[in-house]
Amino acid sequence: MVIQRESHTEFYQRWQDLARPYFAWQFSQFSSFLGKRVADLGCGLGNFTDFLIAKDYYLGIDYDKELLAVAANRFNEKKNVAFTCGDLTDSQSYQKLRAERIDTIICVNVLEHIKDDAYVLGQMIDVLPVKGTLCLLVPAMPSIFGALDAFDHHYRRYSKQGLLSLLQKYPVEINSCYYFNLIGAAGWFVKSKIMKQKTQTSDNYTLMNRLIPIMARIEKALPPPLGMSLIAIMRKK
Repeated sequence: MVIQRESHTEFYQRWQDLARPYFAWQFSQFSSFLGKRVADLGCGLGNFTDFLIAKDYYLGIDYDKELLAVAANRFNEKKNVAFTCGDLTDSQSYQKLRAERIDTIICVNVLEHIKDDAYVLGQMIDVLPVKGTLCLLVPAMPSIFGALDAFDHHYRRYSKQGLLSLLQKYPVEINSCYYFNLIGAAGWFVKSKIMKQKTQTSDNYTLMNRLIPIMARIEKALPPPLGMSLIAIMRKK
């Protein structure tokens, strides 16, 4: 019997379907800070597009043409939604953001994949107007860097101090910077650091989806001292 393996797009589609509650929790960290014209850098299949289609304009940018084609087809009837292929390490990719008068950038789990993250941060901030908003989510805690990170081509995980030091180089006012998803950090440590697993399984997402309503309430009331991710929200001076 021949076992047919998932295609590139099928893998990401399955992951997107399983992780929808988690994407909603991530997005809720940014929702009250967003302007009217939003760029989603590293948008993939459009994990956050559903949350942003009521905006005046949404622009999704990714270097993966295959995933972008699926996202563009899904939202092709939305006149205020656009997708374009771009490499964030190329300054040319930011020209459309200027042309479309983007006032908010969302960048979730992208900077860790880029060797020169300082350059990309500088480009994102430069293209924003004064008082424009940048919303970041990056993997946290270098101490739990492990097999999952290496398999996913991560250059790094960020400490809170390290991220703040990096952001201080730019003309931004940091609204908040905090850890997110404490229980996820514990799971990542076990799977990636101890067990050295290289993939997330469907049951991992099933368990996380059950825990999210509880964890969301707890972390809103009591910000955790550590977490799987760091959230940073800032406005350009």
